[in-house]
Amino acid sequence: MIAGITRALGAPAPVMTAALRRVPWLNISSVTLIVSGIVVAFIGHNTLRWSPPPLPPAWAAARQPPRVLPADRAHDVLLPRSNPVSIDIPSISVHAKIVPLGLNPDGSIAVPPLSRPMETSWYDVGPAPGQPGAAAILGHVDAASVGPAVFYELGELRPGARIFVRLRSGRTAIFETYSVALYAKAKFPTHRVYGYTSWPTLRLISCGGVFDPKTGHYLGNIVAFASYVGSQR
Repeated sequence: MIAGITRALGAPAPVMTAALRRVPWLNISSVTLIVSGIVVAFIGHNTLRWSPPPLPPAWAAARQPPRVLPADRAHDVLLPRSNPVSIDIPSISVHAKIVPLGLNPDGSIAVPPLSRPMETSWYDVGPAPGQPGAAAILGHVDAASVGPAVFYELGELRPGARIFVRLRSGRTAIFETYSVALYAKAKFPTHRVYGYTSWPTLRLISCGGVFDPKTGHYLGNIVAFASYVGSQR
């Protein structure tokens, strides 16, 4: 599973405004971003009942985002804001519902309950897929009720793979993966993952890496980075 992404004690909840266009859409001066991934699926002594989730190879993290369209052409292809409703990733056999969620009362980013481990969530205070900025979609890696969950195979995603996000407007935003990386939670690269991008980008986030049987946590996060390449009906 993934637990919340938390903000620093006493910091205000992040709000997307025009003034934030030059800074990350999550105020990183006051936000600590941690996807903690507490795993509740164990036998007796926090032993996983299934194989650890796959890890991305080091080379997959080295790719840079592709060039974007010139400003005079970008207006013709960008999408108006619309809530995402589903996500398809054919290369890793993901087809899942997306639910819009904001913040929990404690300031953490909400994710679907573990009773619905095959759903994903979109952080609806940030950009929508197809808008300038980094839209974030989160999913559980596993859950006691089912074992491997919706983003269990995220580490198998590779640069070049297409991601299709269906919007409430009826259009599907299409993204191309350009980097997949594993990060230690203690060194989570907030700027890289959540920083504002002038072109529409997408971040898929789950837990991964080494599973610590003493704490029942994964020690890392797998993040897939993708860039908008167009849309279809």
